[in-house]
Amino acid sequence: MDIKKLKLSRKPSTLSPKGSIDGLQGGNLEGWAAQIGVNEPLVVAAYTSEGELLGYGKADQMREDLLEHGVNEGYHGFSIAINEDNLSPGSEIVLKDYITHKTIQTNSYITPTYDKQLSVSVDSVIKNRLNFTVTSSVAIGTAVLRFSHKGIAFCDHAIESDGTYINDHIWLPAVLLNGHENQVDIHVIGAHDRAGWGIVNSDPILTPSEYLTHSNTSQSFISRQAGADWRYESLVLQLDSCGGDASAIDRITTAHRVLVESHEGRKYYPKLSLPFHKQPQFSIIIPGYNKFELTYHAIASIILSYNECSYEVIIADDCSTDETSEAENLIENIVISRNEDNLRFLRSCNKASSLAKGNFIVFLNNDTEVKSHWLDALYEQHAIDESIGLTGSKLLNLDGTLQEAGGIVWGNGEPWNAGRNENPFAPEWNYAREVDYLTGAAMCIKADVWNEVGGFSDEFAPCYYEDADLAFKVREAGYRTVYVPHSEVIHFEGQSHGTDLKKGLKSYQKVNEKTFRAKWFKQFRNRVKPSLTDLQLEKDRNIEQRVLVLDYAIPQPNQDAGSYAAVEEMKLMRALGFKVTFVPDNLAHMGKFNRQLEALGIEVLTVPFYVSVRDVLERRLDEMDAVYITRYSVAEKYIDVIKAKGKPVIFNNADLHFLREIRAAITADDEGLLTSALQTKKAELAVCKKADAILCYNDKEHAVITSHIYESDKLFITPWVLGERQFKTPIDEREGITFLGGFNHMPNIEAVLFLVEEVMPKVLASNPDITLYIYGSKMPESISKLETENIKMVGFAESLDDVFNNHKLFVAPLLSGAGIKGKVLEAMAYGTPSVVTDVAAEGTGLVSNVNAVITNNASDFAAAIVDLYSDNEKCQNFSEATINLSADKFSRSSGLAKFKEIFESVGLYTTR
Repeated sequence: MDIKKLKLSRKPSTLSPKGSIDGLQGGNLEGWAAQIGVNEPLVVAAYTSEGELLGYGKADQMREDLLEHGVNEGYHGFSIAINEDNLSPGSEIVLKDYITHKTIQTNSYITPTYDKQLSVSVDSVIKNRLNFTVTSSVAIGTAVLRFSHKGIAFCDHAIESDGTYINDHIWLPAVLLNGHENQVDIHVIGAHDRAGWGIVNSDPILTPSEYLTHSNTSQSFISRQAGADWRYESLVLQLDSCGGDASAIDRITTAHRVLVESHEGRKYYPKLSLPFHKQPQFSIIIPGYNKFELTYHAIASIILSYNECSYEVIIADDCSTDETSEAENLIENIVISRNEDNLRFLRSCNKASSLAKGNFIVFLNNDTEVKSHWLDALYEQHAIDESIGLTGSKLLNLDGTLQEAGGIVWGNGEPWNAGRNENPFAPEWNYAREVDYLTGAAMCIKADVWNEVGGFSDEFAPCYYEDADLAFKVREAGYRTVYVPHSEVIHFEGQSHGTDLKKGLKSYQKVNEKTFRAKWFKQFRNRVKPSLTDLQLEKDRNIEQRVLVLDYAIPQPNQDAGSYAAVEEMKLMRALGFKVTFVPDNLAHMGKFNRQLEALGIEVLTVPFYVSVRDVLERRLDEMDAVYITRYSVAEKYIDVIKAKGKPVIFNNADLHFLREIRAAITADDEGLLTSALQTKKAELAVCKKADAILCYNDKEHAVITSHIYESDKLFITPWVLGERQFKTPIDEREGITFLGGFNHMPNIEAVLFLVEEVMPKVLASNPDITLYIYGSKMPESISKLETENIKMVGFAESLDDVFNNHKLFVAPLLSGAGIKGKVLEAMAYGTPSVVTDVAAEGTGLVSNVNAVITNNASDFAAAIVDLYSDNEKCQNFSEATINLSADKFSRSSGLAKFKEIFESVGLYTTR
């Protein structure tokens, strides 16, 4: 639509345009608008009554009813895709001529309140079939879902619900089968708001891949294969890391070519080369009896996949008669455990484990293909917690759907592969959690634990249930068994032993089922019987209670101290035995930061699986024992809904916003800022009154809140945990002074300006050799351009070691703000001597001239920097004192004790 041409062609008129709003359907506002007597179509814009633009478009659709009633020639209907984020039930919509901005005379239109609450989540796309789940809290009877793309509806689909989950599907139109990502919006006809949305990516070639292997290496088909995306990722990572080494490039590209060619029908075996490590971290054991084409394919995927962990590969050859018998001639650096007699799966694996050099033993089926970082993700869990003895990967089907996300043993002894055929990206399957067992198709155990429990139990020979039995033995020995979602392995299920329970090794599945049930009956007898409705709760093992955590966004610990604190607080909850579910108010997935939380065992809910926080509360609040909310701006939106459900609310104010704003207003001498601060005060204290427990980071905020709400018994000091930092560089070998702070926080900008304009000129007048280094994320140009010879604007700090280990002093001249200052605590933990203001020292325990210098005047601040910078003995004394203070006041053990007290105050008692 060329707006400029329309403006030039539009004839001026003194008459107001007229029209009508018919309603909202599937995210589109429908109606008509026209300049009576002028056939030229209007460009219509829809606004809220507050003036927010919702969308615009041409009113040029033919309407027979308009023609019948003499409205020009009838071409004045419109259907405009609108931005629903700016709408809420009961909003008034106003139409205007987009060119002239004249208001179009229409009927008054108020967006309806839809009382049949439901949400829709896109689960998966298989070929041209879109699978979705409808969730409703009440019986809604019949409703019609409208599926649309870019405002154009392509399917209306009727559903019926009795107030539970509905799993259903539609067929995608050909226009969306283009091999690209497309957004699908889902509405309920008759409702103004969107019920759900999802990103779909479907291939235009629907022929099953097994019938296209003849074209795997042909133009346009290499990238269409299942697995092309993760193979490309592995190829990029490997090539980036090999540094141009020709032999490494040849090894990697050969493995990639093997995978592209597929294992099916393979007769030719180019030589593969595994890396050699004298003392590998992992020993990967692949049991094999013939079917070398599968084993060869699996090893090629191991070579291509990128991992920082070192490994060796051991083939457990159980008297094969095919190319497996000469594998050492086809795969360089392979280790072979070759049996003289046919030992079958279990005993063959036990025998092969005697050759393992690694600290961890991985059992990997030969009908698998691994993704990059699959070993690193397993190692990460063992590194996080030494009590973890056994881990297992997420298993995927070749089409990308979920095959297994850890195992459950029900109360009747029946094992269950959790998550089968679900969406592998759904948050419910993407956080590390304790499970009953891990499938032997991709399972990792500490070598010393393997030896301690005696490997696979011989009573389950030749195969089946040996993996479940091993998990129960590992737990009996005092270790944990954990599912690792970010270790991803594709499993061509049924390729090794088939699927017929009456034939071959598969027949032992029923036999060993009885043996397993008899052996471990006491361990599972009190659990619920098989029930898919209980699956979401039953899949979480060894948790005592459940906490929902709300904050404004996914924490990014390398960006700001508040994010660091948020993560540490959730780690404390996990250590107390709580299952933690985190929800960002904006519901935005933040890539690696989501994964960091999930690796810690924290479930993270985001779009498109949940469409709003209210959707989360509707679907998940009942299972929660408490809700932990950070920031009053988040709490005020949802606290009433949560309290109405009878759930206790723990409110962490992060910092007392109105106190920070009042301090900033006083510093700036701005009455407007003060008025705004008083409004914040009213809203923030209202949340405090409703909360069951209030957390503050320092005593001053504690006292301020108490003076207003008179309920000191529900106020607590929020624990801050500082891990041990390494003091690397001696004081006399360091250079310069440093400041750290994110520049999306105004107090940090104020502090830098104070440093640059008022403090540093006085410092340099006394000692021109002192250089100030300023670190911080999101540094604006207005700050970076202040750089001089003695003031270095470094920007984002990749590592805190660079900030606190390289420079002699840390300075924090904060003039406003509230809460506790993470930057000051980090300096303490590192033992970096500090010069700070009163505001910066709040809650830290620092005492002036005992373990830091605390002063507020620019001249005194500058003098303190100059004096301390030249006194190495005093710096060393301050350093030792702050390290001891941080270890005493901000230890993990004291944090656990405080959090235990906080949760007990709202009725949640733990045994840990």
